[in-house]
Amino acid sequence: MKSIQKPIVSFLSQPLEKKAKTFSKDHSLSFLSPREVRKFHKDKLIIWLDSDGIFLQDLSLKNSKPFSLDFQAQKKENMSKNLLQRCFSKFDTDYPVYDLTAGFCLDAFLITRLGFEVNAFEKESWLFEFTKEKLLKNKIEKVKLYKKNSLEILSGIDSKSIIYLDPMFGIENKSFAKKEMHYLRKSLFDRSDELIESSLKSKAELIVIKRHKIEKKKISKSPSFELVGKVVTFQIFDRRKG
Repeated sequence: MKSIQKPIVSFLSQPLEKKAKTFSKDHSLSFLSPREVRKFHKDKLIIWLDSDGIFLQDLSLKNSKPFSLDFQAQKKENMSKNLLQRCFSKFDTDYPVYDLTAGFCLDAFLITRLGFEVNAFEKESWLFEFTKEKLLKNKIEKVKLYKKNSLEILSGIDSKSIIYLDPMFGIENKSFAKKEMHYLRKSLFDRSDELIESSLKSKAELIVIKRHKIEKKKISKSPSFELVGKVVTFQIFDRRKG
């Protein structure tokens, strides 16, 4: 099992010191001053609190800088060539989407751009708070983010629904990840196997699983079809009748 690094909480401006300490306590994370971070923890994951909000940084990456979430960059993607669009264009927008691996909600945001309402679930408390702040700041209302373990809500999902799963790829090579995804892979356990298998046992008529092209993990059932891109593949389980 890979080692997981819990982020350290600090602050970028002095007035935020007290808030940073409260944040670290609320999420059971360690707090350090900026000086302590620079002197002793140059290779760690950091959560910075600033007057403009919460920022993340992986100090182990060369020339890294604190980052937020750029939903505007996501919006500018050429959706006509996007594999996610090709996938969801096959579905009825009346079907609600349940993103059970919410993370930063970047895919959830793109799915709402295709006309769907998305219910996203994230159980890691610091990640939930970070992502919720960014959704509110960007006025993204069609993504409903909940702090909950996805396994707990599966039994309540109706048949006319879409489950979306984007498990963290079991690949350590940094070249395969943007800074956002690399941060998540280092800080969160990947327990996707149980979630995938439980989703396949749910009532949902449509299940979409995003996989890396060299991901080797096996699934107990074969998908109805796949959409294969240069980097990722979407496995679609279509259990609609007729």
